[in-house]
Amino acid sequence: MENMKLAENIILENEGKIKLPDALRSRYGLSGHSKIRIIETKTGILLVPITNEPMSQELASELEDWQALGQENLDMFPYDEGK
Repeated sequence: MENMKLAENIILENEGKIKLPDALRSRYGLSGHSKIRIIETKTGILLVPITNEPMSQELASELEDWQALGQENLDMFPYDEGK
């Protein structure tokens, strides 16, 4: 995960809109009308670009790294099941 921020704060705008950082939009080839799947997990929300391309080995490796962090590291992402 070199040269990549693990987390970045953004602001939820009117009507639930978010603006992804330019570097992320560029990295994933996203434009103003790109389709993105939203996946809610116990630890947060995943935004996954919808594409016909298979997952790259690089992205698969990053996903493995993320999943390997373990619960103690995921605790930095607050989640309240009561809300």
